[in-house]
Amino acid sequence: MKKIILTKAFEGLDHEARFQCYRKLWQQTAQHEVITDFPLHLDIELSAICNLKCRRCFQNGLLDGPLGLMTVELFHKIIDEGAVLGLCAIKLQVRGESLLHPQFFDCITYAKQSGILDVQVTTNATLLNKNNVESLFHSGLDGLIVSYDRHHGDAVTGYDYNNVEQNIRCVLDHRVKLATKRPWVRIQASIEEGNRDKIAEELKTLFPEANSIDVNKIHIFDYDLECYAGLTENNDLLPCNYPMQRMAIYWNSDVTACCMDYNNLFKFGNVNSQTISEIWNSDKVAGFRNMHSDGRRSEIKVCNRCLVAIKPKIKRGDADGSNCR
Repeated sequence: MKKIILTKAFEGLDHEARFQCYRKLWQQTAQHEVITDFPLHLDIELSAICNLKCRRCFQNGLLDGPLGLMTVELFHKIIDEGAVLGLCAIKLQVRGESLLHPQFFDCITYAKQSGILDVQVTTNATLLNKNNVESLFHSGLDGLIVSYDRHHGDAVTGYDYNNVEQNIRCVLDHRVKLATKRPWVRIQASIEEGNRDKIAEELKTLFPEANSIDVNKIHIFDYDLECYAGLTENNDLLPCNYPMQRMAIYWNSDVTACCMDYNNLFKFGNVNSQTISEIWNSDKVAGFRNMHSDGRRSEIKVCNRCLVAIKPKIKRGDADGSNCR
């Protein structure tokens, strides 16, 4: 597999050309065609703590070990290495609610001023309000992903649907007022049962200024269960794009593949004792990546029950469009 040196790929490019190159590499890595010498994207856990305890979430009794907030010093260390070696994108959330971090907006600004092209955050929006919306826009955030779970079907302690709706409206209205396209806003919802298309239409009516609406099945995070019923029975597990594009760094500097490994079973490394580059190019991560590329994903606990990169199985009679036996 061809290795791309990001600093060489971006050499001499202006901001727009670099962004286009990044998106092209994103597609190529997703297809396991090339691998970059540094992750294109990092999920950075500013806060492992969440202010909610959703019934199906790993925050509700599945997490082992302490949870806390990432130090600003560690965040700067991550960004400083990435900025030099070609890091293109970050998402400031893995397991917790990042707006609980007291330097949340400062961290976004630091990343943008360091040259990170695409800075996103996923939030439950309970802490977004008219008092901090100005800070959100001044920070330079590129993308806001909001989990809006009115249709969740769970009894979630501390979740006020009406308050969250007002907070989302506050962001969307402020963006209209400023006549800006940033941050783009995606509203996502999870449902247990029901008509996803109908709910998506309801959300489009409620938030017409949102850039996109996603409605998916509720994710079951328990390692002993499939993330939803019939996953492996009805779908083939394809090589995942995550090991080719990104890694997740927890608040305490541990590194793994993604939030599905919420208890760090993979143990890729630790950025207090290693560089991100060393971990990304290590034999351990390469072996993990190769298991996906070689079609051995089902042998990896956590990956063998995940809905990322799946394809519905072709059943008898489907290949020719016929139901005849």
